[in-house]
Amino acid sequence: SAAQEASALSGRHAESVRPWLDLVDNLRAQGVHEDLAIPQIAVMGDQSSGKSSVLEALSGVAFPRGTGLTTRCPIHLLMKTSPPGTAWQATASVVRQSGAMSSLQPRTVHKPELLTELLVQLTDKLTTGDAQGFSQDAISLTVTSPDVPDLTLIDLPGIVRTATSGQDGAVLRQVNGTINSFLEQERTIILAVLPANQDLATIEILERAQRVDPDGERTIGVVTKPDLVDPGAEGEVVDVLTNKRKPLKLGYVMVRNRSQAEANMRPDEARRMEKDFFAKHPVFRGLPSKLVSSTTLTQRLMDLLVTRIKSVLPVMKFELQEMQGEVNRELRQLGREAPTAPMQRMNALMKLIGEYASLLRKAVRGDYRDDLLAAEPRLRLRTLLDGAFRNLSSRVQSTQPDFESPDFNVTLEFELRGLKGRELPGLINSYFFYSFMVTKIEDWRAPVDTLKNEVFDLILAVSTSIFTLLCPQYPEIGKLVSMVVQGWAERHMVAVERRIDEAFKQEADPFVSNDDLGIEIIRVRGERFDKAIERAMKLASTDAGDGTIKDMDKLEARILDKLGFWYMANHGVSSASLIEDMLTVLMAYWALSSKRLTENTCMSFEAHVLQRLSEDIESELLTAVQTQPEDVVKELFNEPKHMVERRTLLKTKKARFDSAMDSITRLAPDLVAISKRNKPSRKAQPPPEVPASPASPSARAGTALVSGQPVASAGGSQASTGAGDPRAQDLQEQPQTTIPHDGKDDAVAVFSFSGKNGDSNGYIYWLGTEGKTKKYSNPHEQRRIRLTSSGMEVGAESAVLDRKRAEVVVGAGPDVWLCLDFGRSRLMSPTSYTLCHGSPRPGCDLLKWTVEGFDPQANAWVDLTVVGGPALFLQSPHGVGTWPVDSKGRRFRYFRVVSTGANERGDNALPICAMEVYGRVYKAPGAGGL
Repeated sequence: SAAQEASALSGRHAESVRPWLDLVDNLRAQGVHEDLAIPQIAVMGDQSSGKSSVLEALSGVAFPRGTGLTTRCPIHLLMKTSPPGTAWQATASVVRQSGAMSSLQPRTVHKPELLTELLVQLTDKLTTGDAQGFSQDAISLTVTSPDVPDLTLIDLPGIVRTATSGQDGAVLRQVNGTINSFLEQERTIILAVLPANQDLATIEILERAQRVDPDGERTIGVVTKPDLVDPGAEGEVVDVLTNKRKPLKLGYVMVRNRSQAEANMRPDEARRMEKDFFAKHPVFRGLPSKLVSSTTLTQRLMDLLVTRIKSVLPVMKFELQEMQGEVNRELRQLGREAPTAPMQRMNALMKLIGEYASLLRKAVRGDYRDDLLAAEPRLRLRTLLDGAFRNLSSRVQSTQPDFESPDFNVTLEFELRGLKGRELPGLINSYFFYSFMVTKIEDWRAPVDTLKNEVFDLILAVSTSIFTLLCPQYPEIGKLVSMVVQGWAERHMVAVERRIDEAFKQEADPFVSNDDLGIEIIRVRGERFDKAIERAMKLASTDAGDGTIKDMDKLEARILDKLGFWYMANHGVSSASLIEDMLTVLMAYWALSSKRLTENTCMSFEAHVLQRLSEDIESELLTAVQTQPEDVVKELFNEPKHMVERRTLLKTKKARFDSAMDSITRLAPDLVAISKRNKPSRKAQPPPEVPASPASPSARAGTALVSGQPVASAGGSQASTGAGDPRAQDLQEQPQTTIPHDGKDDAVAVFSFSGKNGDSNGYIYWLGTEGKTKKYSNPHEQRRIRLTSSGMEVGAESAVLDRKRAEVVVGAGPDVWLCLDFGRSRLMSPTSYTLCHGSPRPGCDLLKWTVEGFDPQANAWVDLTVVGGPALFLQSPHGVGTWPVDSKGRRFRYFRVVSTGANERGDNALPICAMEVYGRVYKAPGAGGL
């Protein structure tokens, strides 16, 4: 019978189809479709094109019929095959577009005709009884029966071109907006319903589908109403069905609809009548069976949907992981929920203060390994204060008098004469020296006051920001922290001011207790003597006329004459010589005194503020909270309403994502998540060894193209590996030495990270030392491993394997990466990797990157970053870090580091000067020797 035929069809697909459809249905039931597009089949077409009849043919349910806008809301039809002999059952419920719970409770019926009535009732309630109205809320309909296939469809309203009499114009926009939203969703299979009694090539749904699906990857046509085709017009229908006119990559299937008189016919009778129609039709009976009947359509749709699910599931898993990570990050930022019991609150408060003080202590010391400090440069107090201290030195230096200017010499001579006392000729007037320095020292007040304000503001800003980011959910505790820090800073700034005033008083009374001033005077005199020699040489050369003196004695005499004149003028007993001597002493002492005051000021902040900051703040906070009554402590844990609501929403999302990930893992435990940006198109041409064309504007040095994405070339750029076909330049064999191995599988070598950055346990070091038998030599240059990049800004690619701290930077651009090629004969299952920052200067911390391995079967790069693993942060200059890799035992020839965002200096360059990789090394299939 037809029922047995349908049951047999469903049985053949039970194992291959049902689990995948159940997965999508579960994801939808879990609400994942609110955040993530999921594969689905949407039934679309003009009004009265036969959409409802197609659904009837597939489900056996008589959907509401009529003219005009019959389907007035989306209907999600979930069909599930039940064992033979079980009763027919259907459950209908309302799914609000907003995601809110519906007040309409799910209803279950046990007869198909009752379901038809129920659909009408629910539609009327959603559209408030308006026969011309439309609702964007959906009806979810689950039909369970031995006679239905395992399939999920979404029935959409027919295309509305103009508003009918009495119909609100907004309905037209809502209907077309809903249809377009499903059309544009790239994971939706478009089931385009086309009435055979119209010109199929001009039907609007095909035009709309072609705009969003130009390659026809997800559009299948269903031709309805073949019994209404005018005699003689069947040839045009056949041309469409056989893809001669308006071809579709997925093709067409024709079905015969039940007429209004046949609406109550049993499904098996309807299928038998359809079969008889196509068998007896004078034209259509010659069509291949794969092009006609609802049974064929059912099988095609099941196969298409399952294929679609399988093809997009790796990307869906990646997107789910990304959303999981984002939700977890935001939950961490929101912090923990407030404790409820008094003792729990006090314990939590003590622990919170301890965590805060620890972070503040690390920020003062410059230890930024904590995730919070690593992710927020504005919290790095030591770095910020060091910058302020350097600015103080620059500002003080900017107050230095222009000792070399003629005007200064004139002023100096004038003031020396005005203060001349009884000092003997040739002696310096010490009173003038003291008065001059007292005046100039006061010029340093403004830079010091600026530093004081900067330090105060930085301490207050960083201290409060650390707590705000640590516990944003407790603003009242944050206010308490801010108040305590501000009070402490104000008190200690007074002590620092006293110490700085003492330093100024000491500098106002010039004094030295060692040879520093004498050494500085000698330095100044040396510099001035060098300038005198330059002037003497220039004057002697000018006196020579044409500058070609052959008599060296005469040149020497002239130089000595000029120098003698300079010496007598500046080191005799004349006023000019006194000015020169005073100038020398002033320059020397100003340099010495300004440096000493700058250092004493910075040391005062270090000793009286920074060294005591974290301990004192922790002590004062503990004292403050321990003296508070219980009701005040309770108020400290009050959370803002919006944060409570946000946390509730995020926890709901987290549960949804976790449940979805569990569903995917149960069905496909070995499924590899693939980033959409690395997922190749169908036009991608493997293998990744095809070198990029030099003329290609999207390819940079060392790049090959796979679907517009950079893939490490086996040969790399000419700069790094030489010209020629990279496939003809394969790597040398591995060193024939003792190979580390643990005997667990077919790995030929195992390289494990010792826990210490820069160890000698890595694979690259082993290659470079030929199995630890020789001094390290760059294995890239020995062709034992190859390194390529998207294009270097500073240094060469090979320098990354020199194991030296140097300036090496992969340049910024649209795709920035650094890739290791282990060779044709080798594969690696990486377990961890080490990077050394390639910038010799601060301010370029590496903040956003990922690591990937190339999967040749998927022709795509696979993200290997450990979800929820250690923070990705690499400090400049030349910081070193090691991170684990989530390879899941997979083996790769290519392993690369990819920039995924801006570093601290604001671009996406990769400053990396050294790299090491650990893991299990295998012989590639079909390879000869290693």
